[in-house]
Amino acid sequence: MDLRASTEKIINTANPGMLLSLALFPLTAASFIYTLIITIRSSLYKRGILKSYHAGCKVITIGNLTVGGTGKTPTVCMIAEYLKKEGVNTAVVCRGYRGKETGTPQIVSNGEKILLDSGSAGDEAYMLAKKLSGIPVIAGKDRVAASKLACKHFNTEIIILDDGFQHLRLKRDIDVVLINFRNPFGNGFLLPRGILREPLKALERANIVLLTKTDPIKADRSSLENKIRIHNRKAPIFNSFYKPANIVNFSNSKSIPVDLMKDKKIACFCSIGDPESFILVLKHMGLTLAEKIIFPDHHQYSSYDYKRIKELSEKFDYLITTEKDIAKITPDMIKMNNLSVLEIEEIIDNTELFLKSLQI
Repeated sequence: MDLRASTEKIINTANPGMLLSLALFPLTAASFIYTLIITIRSSLYKRGILKSYHAGCKVITIGNLTVGGTGKTPTVCMIAEYLKKEGVNTAVVCRGYRGKETGTPQIVSNGEKILLDSGSAGDEAYMLAKKLSGIPVIAGKDRVAASKLACKHFNTEIIILDDGFQHLRLKRDIDVVLINFRNPFGNGFLLPRGILREPLKALERANIVLLTKTDPIKADRSSLENKIRIHNRKAPIFNSFYKPANIVNFSNSKSIPVDLMKDKKIACFCSIGDPESFILVLKHMGLTLAEKIIFPDHHQYSSYDYKRIKELSEKFDYLITTEKDIAKITPDMIKMNNLSVLEIEEIIDNTELFLKSLQI
């Protein structure tokens, strides 16, 4: 476990001893102050003192209550593809986190051509642009301006706002809240003492709740669902899990049969919010991971990182990473013939009813 992971584990512990509680007191105090600020902000929006603005078309937000990976990107892609199939003019709007040019709204993809790279648009915006053919992707810190741009420029009927649950400045028609089943609310504290962005009471705003990364066979969801129902009695609750769709060689785009990999030496690397979910999918496929490198979420790979990964690749038959990470890979790494990408598919219990619940 690296230093970052160890530090996060200590900060997010649910039952610290007396000495650790004293050491964490500054973060606990900051968490209470943050909670107060967030509660006041939400109240001001609810009372109309802070204004929310219309985009000019319908808006569906895909968001969560916590930092870290809840699986928003696969859900955004699934809904966007569904709307496209239904003949609805759809666009995806996202913040473009760490994008160099997203201080003002930028068209990352016009649906036919990708116009910005991952450095300019941010890794998630670029990944969405690569995955969503025929669907415009707009990135910008000002989601109101970005949404208005999408509506006006592309004659959009429905916007899917990625990571938009806390962006109350933009009016929305449907709020879909994702909750990571394996770690729903962390230790119950808000940032920086925990992983919550808002108090659990914020669940009352949700129109649909989706529990992600569940175990389709063993998971007992009743306890978590009861906790959700304390704050929201009406929103339908759905469950989803990740299914490996493919493993593709990066250099030639050819699919690699899993059976061919099972007795090979395999390593992996990633920089996502929930790296354990990526590792678990590989293990459930029957692959044994001899080594792994975990980078922070949204990590921008440096020349030192490339050297480290290149050295790792030379020791193993296969080196596997995620779709989100491969979106940030530069041509320097194409020389690695054993670099492969795990492609996943999100499976939702009763997908048809979930999509109908969007009330489109």
